Amino acid sequence: MEGCCVKGGKFYKLIVARRIYLIVMGASASFSYKDLLDMATRIAVQAKFENLTKSQIENLIGSLYMVDDPRDALLVAQLFAHRQAARLDRGFRTMSRVSEALNNMYSMNKDRVFASQFLGLVKWIYECIEDVRLPRVNVETITFDELMKILRGG
Repeated sequence: MEGCCVKGGKFYKLIVARRIYLIVMGASASFSYKDLLDMATRIAVQAKFENLTKSQIENLIGSLYMVDDPRDALLVAQLFAHRQAARLDRGFRTMSRVSEALNNMYSMNKDRVFASQFLGLVKWIYECIEDVRLPRVNVETITFDELMKILRGG
């Protein structure tokens, strides 16, 4: 699936090869790839609305490597997410969404690699929209497909 990211008046293609990522991320019946893209979209859009920077997402990815255990890393990253929101005094809704996603992954026996790749998707989506003026959207219900339609100008 291809979508375009508008940045500085130029179009950059964001190529999301669902089949490849399905294999890489090891998505199982517990998470469809569509569900992962929709969750990542909601987190990225919320981050934009709360004026977070992509470095905050990068810091979340980095927090997954603070402990040795690959599963416990998801618990530590949840704590880090809430700490960041408190420290910045903003981003509470974004970090709550991140924490919820990581908690669900932990409950489904996913590990840091899965979570890191998921947060990588969040970062890619955020990079596509960070300099784009989004129309009024419902962060609770926006889907990846709806966001791609907005970015394509539809």
